[in-house]
Order: sequence, then structure tokens, then C-alpha cells
Amino acid sequence: MGRVVVIGSSNTDLVSRAARLPSAGETVFGTAFAVYPGGKGANQAVAARRAGAEVRFVGAIGDDAFGAARRDELAAEGIDLTYLTEIPEATSGVAQIVVDFSGENQIVVVPGSNDLVQPEQSVAAVSAGFDVLSAVLEVAFDAIRAGFIAPRTGLALLNAAPFDPRVIEILGSVDILICNESEASAILGYAVEASDVAGAATAAMQLLAFGPRTAIITIGPAGAVVADEAGVRTFPAPTVDVVDTTGAGDCFCGVLAAWLADGASLDDAVAAAVVAGSLAVTVPGAQPSMPERAAIVTAMSERGLM
Repeated sequence: MGRVVVIGSSNTDLVSRAARLPSAGETVFGTAFAVYPGGKGANQAVAARRAGAEVRFVGAIGDDAFGAARRDELAAEGIDLTYLTEIPEATSGVAQIVVDFSGENQIVVVPGSNDLVQPEQSVAAVSAGFDVLSAVLEVAFDAIRAGFIAPRTGLALLNAAPFDPRVIEILGSVDILICNESEASAILGYAVEASDVAGAATAAMQLLAFGPRTAIITIGPAGAVVADEAGVRTFPAPTVDVVDTTGAGDCFCGVLAAWLADGASLDDAVAAAVVAGSLAVTVPGAQPSMPERAAIVTAMSERGLM
């Protein structure tokens, strides 16, 4: 069982479903409401754990009901919470999400305690040893930086979401950079379109100039493109009936980390992550949609990927 350290956010997702997403100043009626565990970091941790990894989570919650619920859920998944801190008088992170009938979403995140993750937590977790470090930018940036510049023995993955321009400062310490088209656009300074696979492949190669050894751009239903010193490869996603895209990128990152931690090649790990992401979008909610390893392996076998 590979060891994965995740530095990231824990949120409570307040999810509304509506026929379409509202435009600015518009009110639309919804059809359903639910509360789910979420946060990009916690989602990745759950995805990696269900994919078979031993997971250590670095984050912060407030001393409120939302924080207690999220902590208990992560513990129930078997995730090591030694480096998850509870901040007195802080509010836990919350994400307000609207999902339309096609599965697309709009999200507003109030970070709360996620902004209070400390560099010392990251350094301590990294110093305890790992096979893969995975992080997102939804927590205090100093905590992310500390984890990536600390001495380490394993691979370092960074999901540049949500984009923070300071991320460019640490890309030289990143082994694998993972972006969607929006984050790739922000780094490169021009629009990258998920619908343009060839353009995304070119963009992935250009991201290598910023320092990472490997760059991956996820391109929604088209899958992902990977660039490294061996060149560019495209990994198409299976066609599925999309219910909710929330957390699909987090699923990709968590499963990628778990597969790599278990000794898989980069290409095999990306193939697994793409399939896992396609499974995730068929289930509502973020963490509830993270597939078990057996389901990923079965789906890969059905597609001749095992």
C-alpha cells in the first residue's frame, strides 16, 4: 500500500440543483438541495484512500458542527488525521454549489479555517515520509510552499486549483503539475480550450518551461493530455451519462497519486485517473462520488486498459 500525503482543504458543500445556472443578477428556482462533505483536498484524500493508498491529510477545521462532521467522515474512511488541526473560534470552510441538469456547476468557496493551515503542519507531515505528496491551492499558500520545499523522498504533485499566481514561484519543486484549461490559461497567459485537444497538448508542453517535470491538463469529457521529456500523450475519457461534475478533477488527482504511490507508471496512473474521473461524474456530490479501487479496476478491464 503506497503512502500519500495530501495538503488541502476540507469544506462542507451546500449543493443546489437547477435546470440551468443563473446569470448575474438572476434568480432561478432549484429542484433539490443536499449537504455533502467536500473541499478539494479532502476530496483528493478520500479518492486516494478508496483507490487503495495509505493517506495522511494536512488541513484545518473550525470548532463547529461542520468541522466535526468532516473530521469524523475522514476518520471513517481510514485517513490519518494527525496533521488536521481544529482552530478555536474559526469557521470551517463552506462551498456553495449550483449544479445544472447537464452536470455543469458554479462554485463559491468561503475558505474559513482552510486559510489557517500552518507551514509547520506540512513540514511535519512530509518529514514523516511518503511516496507521493499531493496538494491543492485551496489552503494557505505558505503551507503549500513549505511542503514542497521541505526535504522529501517521494514524488510531488500539485493541482493548481483554484489558481493563485504565486504558484509559479514553486513550480520548480513540482514533479507533476495538474491543471484544467482555466488554470493552464492563467499560467500561460492565453486561452486554452478544453475542446481543442491539439491546443491543450501544445499548452501542456509549454507548461514544462515553468519547471515541473511533467504537466497534465485535464480536458473534461475529452480526458487528459500529458507532457514530459518523452513527449505528449492523450488519454481519452470513456463516454458516460454525466450527473454532476463536482469533484471530478479532485478524483483524478487522488487516484493518480494512489496509483503512482503503488508503483504504477505515469501512463498507467493517468489512465486509471481518467477512468476514475469518468465514474465520479455519474454520481451526485463530491466525496460520495469517489469510486472504490475495485470499481476503477473493473472499468479499466472492460476498456482493455489492464
